[in-house]
Amino acid sequence: MGDADIRATEPAISCANAAPDTDPLRAGYTQRGKDRRKEHLVVSFQLPPAAADVAHLGPLGRWYHETLAHRRCIVWLQGTLSRTIYVLRCVPPHQHSHRTRPPVARISRRRWHQTTLDSEAQLLKSCWPVPERVRLFLPTFPVDERRAHRYAERTYVANGAFGRVYRVRDTLAGGDSRRWYALKVLQKSNIVLSDAVGQVRDEVKIQTVCGHHPFIVPCVDYWQDRTRLFLLSEFFSNGELFHRLKSFTSQLVQLYVAELALAIDFLHNAGIIYRDLKPENVLLDDRFHLKLIDFGLSKWLSVGSRTGTLCGTIQYMAPEILRGEPYGHAVDWWALGVLACRMYTGRYPLMDPAHHLRASVTELPIVPPCSPYSSTAIDGPVANRRLLPASADRLPPDGRDLLHRLLEPDPRARLRSLLQLQRIALYQLYRWEDVRSRKIVPRDLFDDECLVREEDAVLFTDF
Repeated sequence: MGDADIRATEPAISCANAAPDTDPLRAGYTQRGKDRRKEHLVVSFQLPPAAADVAHLGPLGRWYHETLAHRRCIVWLQGTLSRTIYVLRCVPPHQHSHRTRPPVARISRRRWHQTTLDSEAQLLKSCWPVPERVRLFLPTFPVDERRAHRYAERTYVANGAFGRVYRVRDTLAGGDSRRWYALKVLQKSNIVLSDAVGQVRDEVKIQTVCGHHPFIVPCVDYWQDRTRLFLLSEFFSNGELFHRLKSFTSQLVQLYVAELALAIDFLHNAGIIYRDLKPENVLLDDRFHLKLIDFGLSKWLSVGSRTGTLCGTIQYMAPEILRGEPYGHAVDWWALGVLACRMYTGRYPLMDPAHHLRASVTELPIVPPCSPYSSTAIDGPVANRRLLPASADRLPPDGRDLLHRLLEPDPRARLRSLLQLQRIALYQLYRWEDVRSRKIVPRDLFDDECLVREEDAVLFTDF
């Protein structure tokens, strides 16, 4: 009614009283026209005159023109507001270095899970406030507050640097599944205080990438909650190497050195240095094959590169590590030589790490040789004294040759690749493909006298 361009669809109705039409024919047409107007529900009226005659229109006319003027103001305001909004959108916003106020709207936690766990770039775009203790381990460790309740029947196994290891069973496994897992629970506070966040993240990534190797324990699952990290791996009931076997035959040492060499060579070719080869990190599966675990000290290191971090177990550290020199993948082959020496003779090589530490870190106190080392260790450079214990003289020549090549103090002359190992006398015509496919059964290479009694066996020690 307030629109100015309304058209009169019917003849105008005058306000004055009109004389009645006495013509019957015309009266009939008029009555039929009224009926049509009722059917179409069309209302017609006469437009008021111009604004000059507003004073003579009365209240209805004044109201009509005031309504038109009000509508014109509304149309003008709408146009002005639209143009202002367009101009504001075209102006580039001011870039802030950081968010100074919390977001007005926050998305749900479920959507936050889906948008922030894929990459760190998506994490920075999240609207949900992420606690620092959670952000430090994203996106490697997904957040799950309830997944730990899935694994029940926890049995304490061992202590570690940042937490504990438990034997657990999956409650969601179908049927009467008795498959056990090893659940490693790490405290975030201990990891942050030790500045080992990157170390833990690398451990999970390396074990996940390399877990398909037949002699490496795979990482089945990993996640985090508010205060802890969880690493789930397969559980092996035979436990550690020296806690299940107390003596080794020559054929068994030959097989175990070959299996460890395959695992070490695989890691090196993948650009990884292990740096923590010791009996505590070597498990025995149900068929007594070896499994390498605990990649906490492993590091991404390409072939030919070197690093200088002083880490590892001191009895298995290569001389170049103890001297504080840059070292490469050859240190893992030295540790393999120390482990082979223990399997062959039951003793460590005759080398005191204090001689090397004295030359590199003079402020450290010199600790006298501990019980695992022979009391016949003498002073002087390693190259000018005997490294193998006296019991090694009773070994076959090819066994002594293996130890001499692995325990070479000079890393440039040391045996440091699988190809070099395959060329020595001990492994001439050896069935390496059968070793890879685990066709050689270790249980056939030793008798029951080599086993530790079950009541005296311990599954794990501190790792």
